[in-house]
Amino acid sequence: MNSTLMPTKQGQICKITSDIADMELEDVFIVTENAAEFDNDDDILVVNLKELQRNQKNPDVAERISVRKEELVVVAEDLTAYIQSWNLK
Repeated sequence: MNSTLMPTKQGQICKITSDIADMELEDVFIVTENAAEFDNDDDILVVNLKELQRNQKNPDVAERISVRKEELVVVAEDLTAYIQSWNLK
């Protein structure tokens, strides 16, 4: 896992790098749009993995959150890589 990159594509798994109201630094987010199309200071849409799990039967109702791209750091390229990383700890 490379934790020094800002998101560049849809589906990457990210964490927030600074305090944002109503969000925990431990929370994990999935990028829901092509981050490469946005500047670093633009907001991109992400979905909290916990929220997505709560809405498994209807993932479209999971709230999308707008976060500045530079406030995110990639922790895995996709959900599969993120889950596999648990075995490395």
